[in-house]
Amino acid sequence: MKITVRPAEFKDLVKVYKLFSGILEGLPYYNTLAKTHELQKYTPLKLQEKISQDPYSVLVALDDAENIIGFCFNHFDDYTIWIDWFGVDSLMRRKGVAIAILKAVFESAKKRGAHKVWCDTRSNNEPSKSLLRKAGFKEIVEIKNHWYKQDFILWERVL
Repeated sequence: MKITVRPAEFKDLVKVYKLFSGILEGLPYYNTLAKTHELQKYTPLKLQEKISQDPYSVLVALDDAENIIGFCFNHFDDYTIWIDWFGVDSLMRRKGVAIAILKAVFESAKKRGAHKVWCDTRSNNEPSKSLLRKAGFKEIVEIKNHWYKQDFILWERVL
């Protein structure tokens, strides 16, 4: 299977939101408050605003049939790129989609003049921690009782 990652287009955003909401609702790592607030932050309208300001801020991964199988929400932050969220359709996991998305984030970060990509994971999200290590991220610090009163790890990858 060939994986293509590109900036999202307006026509993609409802599908991206459906994928995001389905993934988020199924994650055991986040409390109800976190899920509710995060879903409100990334509606199709808000995603449209993001890509209007920065076309690289929403990336989509496509399979051979051009179905959206993954996404990444990110933003430029003082010459760094913060990854807000990334996810892969549950049927497409462990096929290189997440790594392809992260590589596209690194490429877009360089185009935007950033020197680093950083993000967080829940402290107990072992699959994400493993993936970030595989993609070359280094753990910066664990912060306890932080966003939504939950524990997180901050990660960075210098470009």
